[in-house]
Amino acid sequence: MTRKQRAPGVASPEDDSALPLANLVIAGVAKAGTTSLFRYLAQHPDVCPSAVKEPRYFLPLRYGKPLPPVSRYAEVFAHWTGERYRMEATPGYYPGGRAVARAIDDVIPGSRVVVSFRDPVQRCWSWYRFGKSGARIPKELPFSAYLDRCLELHRAGVDLLLENQPFWGLGGGCYDAWIDDWLEVFGRRVRIEFFELLIADPREVTEQLCRWLDLDPAPCAAIRYDVENRTVQYKNRRLQELALQLNRGGERYFARHPRLKRTLRGAYYRMNGDNGDERLDPASRERLTAFYAPHNKRLATSLAAAGLDRWPAWLAPPGSVR
Repeated sequence: MTRKQRAPGVASPEDDSALPLANLVIAGVAKAGTTSLFRYLAQHPDVCPSAVKEPRYFLPLRYGKPLPPVSRYAEVFAHWTGERYRMEATPGYYPGGRAVARAIDDVIPGSRVVVSFRDPVQRCWSWYRFGKSGARIPKELPFSAYLDRCLELHRAGVDLLLENQPFWGLGGGCYDAWIDDWLEVFGRRVRIEFFELLIADPREVTEQLCRWLDLDPAPCAAIRYDVENRTVQYKNRRLQELALQLNRGGERYFARHPRLKRTLRGAYYRMNGDNGDERLDPASRERLTAFYAPHNKRLATSLAAAGLDRWPAWLAPPGSVR
């Protein structure tokens, strides 16, 4: 597609060629380490991170809405000082499939995309806990009942709608539904990572990403590899809501002062954090494993055809026996 043949919903500004737009996009998936990848790469001297981690510029296309002026997108890179890559991370892009992929390729041609997957069983559980921690899912709702609701919406084909986002835990793990779209649009310009490999050896994954980006991996030795965006439950809902508002409103400030954010976050978790003893029960695990089995099989087939040579334990290469 040429610049003159823009994807549906993509406006044609008078001149966007001189605007500082992203050329490295972490497109998903949610609860699969995208925040950690963003924070690690942001510490490389040749990477300029967006002022907010999730600009969400292309997200309207996922819901059939037009994009805002591209100048709005450029605002999050106003601080760019010539670094080779301008990076953003919006995990909601991946389920946008072909519409979002084509728009990214059109608005920022030649851009590179990173997609991180996670065992969909664990991702679903993490999304459920994330929804509860954000007070978007009732704290007293048991996971089995949550799955019932997710499955009901998924079978009706409406779990992807914005109003049903809290119940996107199940459908969001059907990665095979969109992988071919991203591979066909970006080819070798899309990189697949896995949450499990990132957690096991964050420096190795980051160094390999730098090599793929043709960046010097040497600075990776000085990167601080903290676990980011950990989900913690709350004791007091009102206090949690206030903390979430402060975090959202102060994102740009905290991005410039990460040490202060870590200090405040630690103090808040000690005051209002409450993980309890909640665990994924065996019956729900078996139910999810059976649901995702055919989806994982199709995902593996697509990734193998694309030349993937790194496989996490939950995703078996086609033809293998595990």
